[in-house]
Amino acid sequence: MTDYKKYALGQVENFLYDAMSSGATPQEIYDTIRGVVEDNYYTYKKCTSEAYELLALLNGNGVGHIQAYDDYLEKGENLQYTEEEIDEMCDAAEAEDKVNKWILPVEYIDDESFVSLPEDLLEAANLKEGDVVNWIDQGDGSFKMIKVTKPIEMEEC
Repeated sequence: MTDYKKYALGQVENFLYDAMSSGATPQEIYDTIRGVVEDNYYTYKKCTSEAYELLALLNGNGVGHIQAYDDYLEKGENLQYTEEEIDEMCDAAEAEDKVNKWILPVEYIDDESFVSLPEDLLEAANLKEGDVVNWIDQGDGSFKMIKVTKPIEMEEC
């Protein structure tokens, strides 16, 4: 986790502790969090629309070249997505480059150490008993596990 990310999440945690001990109701805390998220969403949505417009122009795809751009111009800045469109976009974004992380304890029996892989990890990594995996040290105490699809042939010494 980057230092800023860790700091920012720590601030959220501190603010929640403060809010919960301040006498604020759960509804007030919820409304505040939801308001910040909603405000952030609309700010980025507007920025995205403007960046899309500029990109279309830079690519020579102004009016008459991209239907979505023409629709954007027609509707103006109040372009609103339906809940269904937002859900589809979120599902598509989650499907791309989704990284799953598990924190697994190292288990020990005598001089042997091992990690038991839970069913959801095996399913997400498309692993079954007997598959070979490569463990890559991330340098931060964590490891990345990659299924070996093509066995590496070892040369004899």
